[in-house]
Amino acid sequence: MVAPTITSLSPLSGTTAGGNPVVLKGKNFNTPAVTSVTFDGNSATFTINSDEQITATAPTHSAGSVTVTVTNANGSATAGYSYGSGLTLSPTQGPTGGGTVVDIYGMGLAGANSVLFGCTAARSFTQLSATHLQAVSPAGGGEVHVVVMAKGTASAPAYFYYIPAPFTSGINPVAGPLARGTAVTITGQNLYTTTAVTFGGIPATSFAVVSDSQVTAVPPARAAPGSVQVKVTTAGGVAGNLSFTYDTTPTISGLSPSSGSTNGGDTITINGTNLADTKAVTFGGNPAHFGVIDSNTVTAITPPSPAGPADMTVTTPGGTATDPGAFTYQAPPGG
Repeated sequence: MVAPTITSLSPLSGTTAGGNPVVLKGKNFNTPAVTSVTFDGNSATFTINSDEQITATAPTHSAGSVTVTVTNANGSATAGYSYGSGLTLSPTQGPTGGGTVVDIYGMGLAGANSVLFGCTAARSFTQLSATHLQAVSPAGGGEVHVVVMAKGTASAPAYFYYIPAPFTSGINPVAGPLARGTAVTITGQNLYTTTAVTFGGIPATSFAVVSDSQVTAVPPARAAPGSVQVKVTTAGGVAGNLSFTYDTTPTISGLSPSSGSTNGGDTITINGTNLADTKAVTFGGNPAHFGVIDSNTVTAITPPSPAGPADMTVTTPGGTATDPGAFTYQAPPGG
């Protein structure tokens, strides 16, 4: 049972009209539950999204800096917020093709007759209240001013940013196990604003933006083998030209012959299932040269090893199969 903490607010400012959502991130919002959120002492309506996030609606306030306070039974946490006379947009970015639904908050919006993104009119807009409009962005590019025209007067501007559409060029590795695997690396362009990565429509277990040209993601578990589409969603759109293959775990049913020289060099036939994508074969932990015949057969050349039984493993993107002590190394006559 501890007091809450606040690590960030988004956005950090808004119009004096209030009414816009403010996302507070931090800790201990639900242990125990936060009982109040205030802006300069004025109560705000709020929703506890999780123990680490609250969404509050900013109340009206005169222009200037204020303190946002979050309180639970064990204490309070504070953060700074600013009120201004301009517009507040949510979201503040979208794809160059347009189509983003943007909530616009501000004073004096009653009787609005147009909303401009740069020099281009919004595709459409809806008057929700005297301080709240909802507009659909037109196609555009770069950073533009958003202005609301109401009763012949232009509002103070706000900024909207057009984000280029993402492009994905590669994924590595291209296959993995049915069980949740290790991270894959997705490369491309315009990936910095990535908000989601899916494999066959299922969200990645986790993902991280490394740079504008690289994202890492952990594929979710899947019940059946096969290829699935990988989609990356950003503020600029969706890229879905990649695929990832879920492989079944390999099995080993036997090998022939099952013994050979400690000098290595013996050709061994390995039988099993799901061996078509074999990536490695080892004898006693030592890598062997190998060749894939079909999904049930692999041949390998034994590496040198001391005399005695040795474990043999076959590794595919679906996992590793081990046959303990399957191959016996024997010293050659006179060796």
